[in-house]
Amino acid sequence: MKIITKLVLFTALIVIVPMLAVNIYSSSKAEKNIAQLAEDNVSNLTLNRAGSINFYFEEITSAAKQLASSDDICRFTADCNSGDADPEDNSEIRKKLDEQVAANSSIQKIMIINNSGDIVISTDDTDSDKQMTNYSGLFSLASEENGISPFFMSSEKNDGIPVFIVAKPIYSEDNSRQGIIYQLYDTVYLQRLIANVHFDKYTASAIMDGNGNIFEYPYKTIRSYSESDKLEGAEDYLRELLVNREDAGDMYEYGVRNNGKVIYSAEIPVCGWTMLNVSNQSSISSQVSSVGSSIRNFSIIITIISCVGCGVFIYFFTKPVNNIIDTLRKKLKGDSTAKFDIKTHDEFREISGVLEAVFEESFELEQRYKTIVDITNNIVFEINMENAHVTVSKNFNQKFDLRPKDDTMSESFIHKLRVHKDDKERFSSDFNRILSKDNSFQGEYRVKDLYGEFIWVMIKATKYYNRHDVPTKVIGVIMDIDKEKKSEMHLIQKANFDNLTQLFNRETFLKGLKRQLELAVNKKTLDAVMFIDLDDFKFFNDQYGHACGDEVLKFVADTLKEFCFEHGFAGRFGGDEFVICITDLTLYGDSGKIAQEIIDTLGEGFISESTGAKLNIHCSIGIAFLIESGKTTEDIIAAADEAMYNIKKHGKSAYAYAKSHATAAEAFIDDIIT
Repeated sequence: MKIITKLVLFTALIVIVPMLAVNIYSSSKAEKNIAQLAEDNVSNLTLNRAGSINFYFEEITSAAKQLASSDDICRFTADCNSGDADPEDNSEIRKKLDEQVAANSSIQKIMIINNSGDIVISTDDTDSDKQMTNYSGLFSLASEENGISPFFMSSEKNDGIPVFIVAKPIYSEDNSRQGIIYQLYDTVYLQRLIANVHFDKYTASAIMDGNGNIFEYPYKTIRSYSESDKLEGAEDYLRELLVNREDAGDMYEYGVRNNGKVIYSAEIPVCGWTMLNVSNQSSISSQVSSVGSSIRNFSIIITIISCVGCGVFIYFFTKPVNNIIDTLRKKLKGDSTAKFDIKTHDEFREISGVLEAVFEESFELEQRYKTIVDITNNIVFEINMENAHVTVSKNFNQKFDLRPKDDTMSESFIHKLRVHKDDKERFSSDFNRILSKDNSFQGEYRVKDLYGEFIWVMIKATKYYNRHDVPTKVIGVIMDIDKEKKSEMHLIQKANFDNLTQLFNRETFLKGLKRQLELAVNKKTLDAVMFIDLDDFKFFNDQYGHACGDEVLKFVADTLKEFCFEHGFAGRFGGDEFVICITDLTLYGDSGKIAQEIIDTLGEGFISESTGAKLNIHCSIGIAFLIESGKTTEDIIAAADEAMYNIKKHGKSAYAYAKSHATAAEAFIDDIIT
């Protein structure tokens, strides 16, 4: 017997027969459970709507409480009790009450009633200067926990809609009662809420207050539960519900069955009312029975047709699918001779052709990747994000002294490579970002090589995603850029710094001064340039030699670096001439203090290594301020240079301001004051 025949018989015996049995049983069970489901839906809907109504009452009682506890209303009501009410306060409070009415369309009016029952303010002008005849009852209502009255028909408006009252006491600062806030609400919003409770045409809805009054939907009038035809025969249940409300516990209470009806109730805790739903069980059961029978018959027919179709499909589908699966298994095991042999002229043949091409291309790509990795001088690494494994190309061991125990992330170069302390945090941060949110990165770092020397490397990495847009791998390269990096750094050093003193050379200082001048103009900062010329520098070269002269220049450079370390920069203009830019000064005279400190520090001198003698350095300093001394760097340098030469002419070893500008006088005054 062929496999396909066995499969068809097996399907008939193992699948079709149990399926029919399960279908018949399930349809019968479903018929019984649909009614229960309908009941559960009504009960859940009752509970949910009761929660919505409860939330509505929480909002309106909270709003009333906020009004009653506001300072201006408490003060005004107390003044009304004492007869000292201010008409201006009356206007402001009336405005607040009108805003409250405008914000809630269900509020018919709001009144403030004092301890004597007088209506001191009302949003209804007809209530002015009236007294509430039942104010003692209202005070009792307000003193209750929530202050919500039962339904009643308003005698003031002939709109045929029941209303209810929300009353809250007004207390003074000493906690004595001054009156109440009286809010009259209509039930239009409640009608909309219970209108949405309908689950089907067999369900009717109503709200029962704490006195047993029923507010049914569709709305007719207020009736007691004993007068409602929808609740016929449920008087005992509803009476017990009212009596035992405080002991009910859960918000939802399952009702009683009577004459084919089921009554559901859910308590509304804030006001002590009850949400009611009445469902016609007999009508629902009849509908469920009809639906269950239809489902059962339809399911049997569909099952038979599906099984026949399944058998036919199995016959024509099995052979090419099995061939494709077998060939795929062989190719995955490395059998390059396996071929897809599909004789049919349909999509399976196209699929086999595409799969063959994919395997061929995949094989070529794999060989190409291995070749590139083998011949490149760069180190190639791959991070498998699914199992957190890291692999590197073989040439890694030729560059770095690292032999991981395994391929895990913790043992990889990411955590074990010896990175320079100044680059370590950036190195870790770059890898953490690409392993989390970034798609690529490129960075340059100093790491120890096989011989224990720090070399510069560049690392580039890119994240790869699968067809589901899930990151699976990070592939990157490690390139040795040590020679190029050090050559670049040497060129930068040579181009920007004086070789002897390691200060900015003339060109670099002028570029920096130009940028600082632009910042000073934009930010209105006080910055100064000092032109420093060493006094009698030729003496050191003639007396001790040029080696000693170089020591003097280095000492001066190191001193200037300390003075401009945080606020400014320094440069060598040539020979024994230096310039320094001091930024962010507070007073003009601060520049003079710094100049004097430079003179004093250089005057203390240093011990020369080449001569063993203590050498005291003297200098003359000219000070020019960036914004005041000219519009260009040349003007500023010239002004400072001129001020320095004035010192040279009058005794040396001192400092002077560029006297051609008014700021020199201000700086002089600052020097005298400080």
